[in-house]
Amino acid sequence: MSAKTKLVTVIIPIHLDEPTELEKVSLTQTLSVLNKYTITFMAPYGLDVKWYEAFCKGKGEVVFERFGWKGYEQYSVLQSNHKFYERFLSYKFILICHLDAFVFNDELEKWCQLDYDYIGSVIYNPVFNLKNTLWRRLTGFVSPEYFGNGGFGLKKVSTYYNITKKFKGYINLYHFIRKMRGRPFYDDLFFTQHFPKLSSRFTIAPLSEARWFGAAYEKYQETKLPFSDKKSDTLPFGIHGWIQHNREFWLPCIRQYGHSV
Repeated sequence: MSAKTKLVTVIIPIHLDEPTELEKVSLTQTLSVLNKYTITFMAPYGLDVKWYEAFCKGKGEVVFERFGWKGYEQYSVLQSNHKFYERFLSYKFILICHLDAFVFNDELEKWCQLDYDYIGSVIYNPVFNLKNTLWRRLTGFVSPEYFGNGGFGLKKVSTYYNITKKFKGYINLYHFIRKMRGRPFYDDLFFTQHFPKLSSRFTIAPLSEARWFGAAYEKYQETKLPFSDKKSDTLPFGIHGWIQHNREFWLPCIRQYGHSV
């Protein structure tokens, strides 16, 4: 990392003039816990950001980056474009932190120091336990140890920039084929499956470490979870999707941090 390269910025994608009430809880927590890092709001062109400017005033260094996207599909595709990462080459890492993510404590520098190319929130959902079929084995797309959700995920900027730029043709062909088949694009699943094939040097944190980084608890037997809503010392650095999935499970955890939800 050069003298001019900063360690990390926290990127928060926004698409509404004002967040929902529960998203405000997440944003309040992020600003409280991660305010020593630059907070970068990723906003579509034309979005009125006055509410965010007023809400964040005096709570840390806040900047806005404008991109041409509207809706999850365009946002996800943008994550596979080197032009996106080009904007953040002055940082070694970016922490993507959606407004449905909740950060419990500031462990960001610790996770950056591990120097992985990607750490995502472990997705707790059996649908992602893919079987290694013969076709998968022949093509090399074997099921990974886990899938990491990028809604609360840490990426090494230079790695993502280099891969998305070098393999632009491959990525564009993938988008063409999946559009022809009428399939949506999930950037985090794509990275986990394809980037290790495109670059043998691409590193993803193992499950034993990633489970302490983040959790995307979607559909899973509660007694088999590696964390508890009763014991704060079992919780990871952050979580994703608490507003949509198992909200009643997460509310006791969130209330421990002073939020009346």
